[in-house]
Amino acid sequence: MNIGSRLTAVGRLIEDCAVLADIGTDHAYLPTYLIEQKKIHKALACDIAEGPCEAARQTIAIHGLKQQIEVRLGGGLTVLAPYEADSIAICGMGASTIVQILEESPAVFESAKQLVLQPMAGAASLRKWLGEHGWEINAECLVDDEPHFYEIISARKGNVKNYNTAELYLGPQILANKPELFHKHVLRQCQTLERLLTNMGKSEKAKASDKYQETLELLQLLEGYK
Repeated sequence: MNIGSRLTAVGRLIEDCAVLADIGTDHAYLPTYLIEQKKIHKALACDIAEGPCEAARQTIAIHGLKQQIEVRLGGGLTVLAPYEADSIAICGMGASTIVQILEESPAVFESAKQLVLQPMAGAASLRKWLGEHGWEINAECLVDDEPHFYEIISARKGNVKNYNTAELYLGPQILANKPELFHKHVLRQCQTLERLLTNMGKSEKAKASDKYQETLELLQLLEGYK
């Protein structure tokens, strides 16, 4: 089953486990793939909308996995009970949405052994939240799937971590291991900050703000990793 480079990378980060909860499962491609790879034994495919849930049921039926993948309709982790899932995957959403989903059901995510998260934006704020809530980032990867560039984060329950600025924006494990896409990752981050500074520079008030100076200092920091 070909599930694309993004979900394949997500699957690689998911540790061998008994039960995976895939939040925002859409067509249930990820749990189907992982069961066929014999990496997981059971999955809970969860989505907030009936359309994706029906698509997930069709995928599951085609692959003959009705006994191993259960579809649940509902928002976020609210459809799960504590200790039902060993690993929780939340992919394809903004960091603020991912944090909201986790904060809505603390007993559920705190009972899991692993979180695998793929934010569409705001990865730095997600890493900060994880560190502050005692989830230690144990693995990360980058996926270049033009026109998209993805950051995927795996975290396990550990000690509170105060990640420094470079670790927040580039990723502590990415910084430590410097994967093949590392320099492109840094360049993209710098380009985003440069565009922000250009836009802010059009206003004298914005240019004189603390936000402008903070952004400039962040750019100078990240440029050191080019």
